[in-house]
Amino acid sequence: MKKTFLFIFISLFEFFCIFSETIAKPDYIIDDKRIFLDAQIAFDRQDYGLALKLVERAKAARKQKVKWEVYTLENSLKPEEVKRAGDFIPDILPVLSERQDYDALEIFFRYEKLYTMDFFENSAKKLIAFIKNRSEFPEADYLSGCVYQLEGEYSVAEQLFLKAFEFSSILDVPDEKYDILYSLADISFTKKNFEKYEEYLVLIISQDKAFKNNRLIDAMKSTIRSVKSDCMEKFFLMYRTENFRLLNAYFLLSEYYQEKNEKDRALTTAALGALTGFSKVYDVVSKRNPEFEYAGLSSLFIEECKYTDIVEWGIKNNVWKGFNDFAENTFKNECPVFAVKLYTILKEHSPEEYWRAEASVRLDVITAAVKR
Repeated sequence: MKKTFLFIFISLFEFFCIFSETIAKPDYIIDDKRIFLDAQIAFDRQDYGLALKLVERAKAARKQKVKWEVYTLENSLKPEEVKRAGDFIPDILPVLSERQDYDALEIFFRYEKLYTMDFFENSAKKLIAFIKNRSEFPEADYLSGCVYQLEGEYSVAEQLFLKAFEFSSILDVPDEKYDILYSLADISFTKKNFEKYEEYLVLIISQDKAFKNNRLIDAMKSTIRSVKSDCMEKFFLMYRTENFRLLNAYFLLSEYYQEKNEKDRALTTAALGALTGFSKVYDVVSKRNPEFEYAGLSSLFIEECKYTDIVEWGIKNNVWKGFNDFAENTFKNECPVFAVKLYTILKEHSPEEYWRAEASVRLDVITAAVKR
């Protein structure tokens, strides 16, 4: 009988211990983002072992913080007077303030500062659901993948990049999803999985409104194929693109389609790549010099050459090469008027000497071919 009583007592004790478990507030001095920043610094110093260790610590800290935030908010919403306030955050906050529930208030105010409560439709339930989803740390997974990629562990790196992309919706900087996709494309190219390589690059450019606008693409091609003498200048006068993170993807796809002899796709991606580079340069030059008046492509090239950083940006991002590739693709797609007009400008005014010389050579070849 005593043994039975003791067993029941111990069981009840364990039961209440489990359900009265509290979660300790994490130490924000060793915050997940602070640890991750240290991991990035270690990565930049090429201390990859330390970077991986810090990444794992950052991921553990993230999970602990999310667990505590969810626990705190859910428990703060349990009292009857809070329940009566409903799910509307502006109605909940005064009640929490009266109850001096400072931890819950701090969480609400922090997320309000980061996202605004409109982002959560002023719903406490939606805020909690959002926080639960943030237990993953895609930035950390991506950094780990970069380490393994540098170490030649491509399969491990690929899995980490895929996981980072899966949770890219919670990236603090949304545009970092492009970095993830570029890395996945790079690994696919290294592994000679060219179908995946194309798939990831297409996934990048699919974010562009211009690429998805078939009417716009058809109009652009119609301008390129025109035999009128102003077709080239009209192209750069009439069309613009906005998403400059897609620039490299357009250029890479253009080269890929050229090698596969898919002329129409190569022309489309080369055109959008050159147009994206043009739009970026035009935007920057216009801000640098508000008095600049665009009077044709040559005028933009002449103006931008005044700014060394713009020229260097173009070299680094293959923009000047991209213009030459665009001209070559127009010729291969039987658009000789456009090709000659563009190569003529590039021969005289391309910001990079190498591509000026290349344009000169190609212009001679094309001119000879047109005369025949």
